[in-house]
Amino acid sequence: MIQRIQSVFLFLVVIAGIIVFLFPIATYYSEDAFFKFFLCSVRDFAPDPFNEMASGGGQINWLYPLGLAILQSIIVLIALVAIFKFKKRLLQIRLNYINVFLNVMLVGGIFYLSTMLEESLGVTARYGLGGIFPLISIILLFLANIFIKKDENLVRSANRLR
Repeated sequence: MIQRIQSVFLFLVVIAGIIVFLFPIATYYSEDAFFKFFLCSVRDFAPDPFNEMASGGGQINWLYPLGLAILQSIIVLIALVAIFKFKKRLLQIRLNYINVFLNVMLVGGIFYLSTMLEESLGVTARYGLGGIFPLISIILLFLANIFIKKDENLVRSANRLR
Protein backbone atom coordinates (compact mmCIF):
# COMPACT_ATOMS: atom_id res chain seq x y z
CA MET A 1 0.00 0.00 0.00
CA ILE A 2 2.01 2.89 -1.31
CA GLN A 3 -0.72 5.40 -0.45
CA ARG A 4 0.02 5.29 3.30
CA ILE A 5 1.06 8.47 5.12
CA GLN A 6 4.57 7.15 5.80
CA SER A 7 5.06 6.66 2.07
CA VAL A 8 4.14 10.31 1.58
CA PHE A 9 6.74 11.31 4.19
CA LEU A 10 9.36 9.14 2.48
CA PHE A 11 8.45 10.65 -0.89
CA LEU A 12 8.93 14.11 0.62
CA VAL A 13 12.37 12.96 1.80
CA VAL A 14 13.19 12.04 -1.80
CA ILE A 15 11.94 15.42 -3.04
CA ALA A 16 13.94 17.27 -0.35
CA GLY A 17 16.99 15.19 -1.28
CA ILE A 18 16.72 16.25 -4.90
CA ILE A 19 16.07 19.91 -4.04
CA VAL A 20 19.30 20.02 -1.98
CA PHE A 21 21.25 19.74 -5.22
CA LEU A 22 19.58 22.85 -6.67
CA PHE A 23 20.01 25.44 -3.91
CA PRO A 24 23.28 26.80 -2.51
CA ILE A 25 24.15 25.67 0.98
CA ALA A 26 26.26 28.70 1.82
CA THR A 27 27.45 31.88 0.18
CA TYR A 28 30.79 33.56 0.88
CA TYR A 29 31.26 37.27 0.18
CA SER A 30 34.44 39.30 0.28
CA GLU A 31 35.73 42.32 -1.60
CA ASP A 32 37.42 40.29 -4.29
CA ALA A 33 35.60 36.95 -4.16
CA PHE A 34 32.07 35.65 -4.34
CA PHE A 35 31.69 31.90 -3.79
CA LYS A 36 28.62 29.70 -3.58
CA PHE A 37 28.85 26.30 -1.93
CA PHE A 38 26.53 23.81 -3.60
CA LEU A 39 26.30 20.15 -2.66
CA CYS A 40 28.14 19.16 -5.85
CA SER A 41 30.69 21.96 -6.09
CA VAL A 42 31.99 25.28 -4.87
CA ARG A 43 31.57 27.88 -7.58
CA ASP A 44 33.32 31.21 -7.93
CA PHE A 45 30.96 33.91 -9.20
CA ALA A 46 33.41 36.82 -8.87
CA PRO A 47 34.19 38.77 -11.99
CA ASP A 48 37.77 37.83 -12.78
CA PRO A 49 38.59 38.98 -16.31
CA PHE A 50 42.29 38.13 -16.15
CA ASN A 51 41.78 34.77 -14.43
CA GLU A 52 43.83 35.83 -11.43
CA MET A 53 42.51 34.43 -8.24
CA ALA A 54 43.84 36.38 -5.27
CA SER A 55 41.78 34.86 -2.50
CA GLY A 56 43.10 31.40 -1.73
CA GLY A 57 42.41 29.64 -4.98
CA GLY A 58 45.12 27.08 -4.37
CA GLN A 59 44.03 26.36 -0.80
CA ILE A 60 40.58 24.98 -1.59
CA ASN A 61 40.16 21.47 -2.89
CA TRP A 62 37.10 21.69 -5.11
CA LEU A 63 36.48 17.94 -4.88
CA TYR A 64 35.44 17.96 -1.20
CA PRO A 65 31.72 18.51 -1.90
CA LEU A 66 31.60 15.46 -4.20
CA GLY A 67 31.66 13.15 -1.17
CA LEU A 68 28.65 15.00 0.21
CA ALA A 69 26.88 14.70 -3.15
CA ILE A 70 27.49 10.94 -3.20
CA LEU A 71 26.20 10.66 0.37
CA GLN A 72 23.06 12.62 -0.56
CA SER A 73 22.51 10.34 -3.57
CA ILE A 74 22.71 7.30 -1.27
CA ILE A 75 20.18 8.94 1.06
CA VAL A 76 17.74 9.48 -1.81
CA LEU A 77 18.25 5.90 -3.01
CA ILE A 78 17.60 4.42 0.45
CA ALA A 79 14.44 6.52 0.78
CA LEU A 80 13.21 5.23 -2.59
CA VAL A 81 13.91 1.64 -1.56
CA ALA A 82 12.10 2.21 1.74
CA ILE A 83 9.00 3.46 -0.08
CA PHE A 84 8.65 0.20 -1.99
CA LYS A 85 9.40 -2.05 1.01
CA PHE A 86 5.94 -1.34 2.44
CA LYS A 87 5.23 -5.04 3.08
CA LYS A 88 8.31 -5.38 5.29
CA ARG A 89 7.67 -2.73 7.93
CA LEU A 90 10.56 -3.66 10.23
CA LEU A 91 13.01 -3.44 7.32
CA GLN A 92 11.47 -0.09 6.41
CA ILE A 93 12.06 1.17 9.97
CA ARG A 94 15.69 0.03 9.85
CA LEU A 95 16.25 1.69 6.49
CA ASN A 96 14.82 4.90 7.89
CA TYR A 97 17.16 4.77 10.89
CA ILE A 98 20.12 4.23 8.55
CA ASN A 99 18.87 7.18 6.53
CA VAL A 100 18.63 9.36 9.65
CA PHE A 101 22.23 8.44 10.52
CA LEU A 102 23.39 9.28 6.99
CA ASN A 103 21.51 12.59 7.11
CA VAL A 104 23.21 13.49 10.39
CA MET A 105 26.56 12.65 8.78
CA LEU A 106 25.60 14.85 5.81
CA VAL A 107 24.70 17.80 8.04
CA GLY A 108 27.97 17.36 9.94
CA GLY A 109 29.91 17.19 6.67
CA ILE A 110 28.17 20.29 5.36
CA PHE A 111 29.05 22.34 8.43
CA TYR A 112 32.60 20.95 8.56
CA LEU A 113 33.21 21.83 4.92
CA SER A 114 31.56 25.20 5.37
CA THR A 115 33.83 26.11 8.29
CA MET A 116 36.84 24.86 6.31
CA LEU A 117 35.87 27.18 3.45
CA GLU A 118 35.34 30.07 5.89
CA GLU A 119 38.84 29.62 7.27
CA SER A 120 40.38 29.16 3.84
CA LEU A 121 38.70 32.22 2.32
CA GLY A 122 38.82 34.38 5.44
CA VAL A 123 35.15 35.37 5.22
CA THR A 124 31.99 34.39 7.04
CA ALA A 125 29.34 32.25 5.44
CA ARG A 126 25.74 33.14 4.89
CA TYR A 127 23.80 29.90 4.99
CA GLY A 128 21.16 29.41 2.36
CA LEU A 129 18.18 27.22 1.74
CA GLY A 130 20.18 24.14 0.79
CA GLY A 131 21.35 23.50 4.35
CA ILE A 132 17.81 23.29 5.70
CA PHE A 133 16.58 20.40 3.57
CA PRO A 134 18.68 17.66 5.25
CA LEU A 135 17.23 18.76 8.60
CA ILE A 136 13.72 18.62 7.16
CA SER A 137 14.53 15.11 5.87
CA ILE A 138 15.49 13.98 9.38
CA ILE A 139 12.17 15.22 10.77
CA LEU A 140 10.22 13.55 7.95
CA LEU A 141 12.06 10.25 8.53
CA PHE A 142 11.16 10.30 12.22
CA LEU A 143 7.52 11.01 11.34
CA ALA A 144 7.54 8.13 8.85
CA ASN A 145 8.91 5.80 11.53
CA ILE A 146 6.16 6.82 13.96
CA PHE A 147 3.46 5.89 11.45
CA ILE A 148 5.22 2.67 10.40
CA LYS A 149 5.32 1.62 14.06
CA LYS A 150 1.62 2.41 14.40
CA ASP A 151 0.89 0.16 11.39
CA GLU A 152 3.07 -2.59 12.83
CA ASN A 153 1.26 -2.41 16.18
CA LEU A 154 -2.10 -2.52 14.39
CA VAL A 155 -1.09 -5.63 12.42
CA ARG A 156 0.21 -7.34 15.56
CA SER A 157 -2.98 -6.60 17.46
CA ALA A 158 -5.06 -7.97 14.57
CA ASN A 159 -2.95 -11.16 14.62
CA ARG A 160 -3.61 -11.59 18.34
CA LEU A 161 -7.37 -11.46 17.76
CA ARG A 162 -7.27 -14.35 15.30
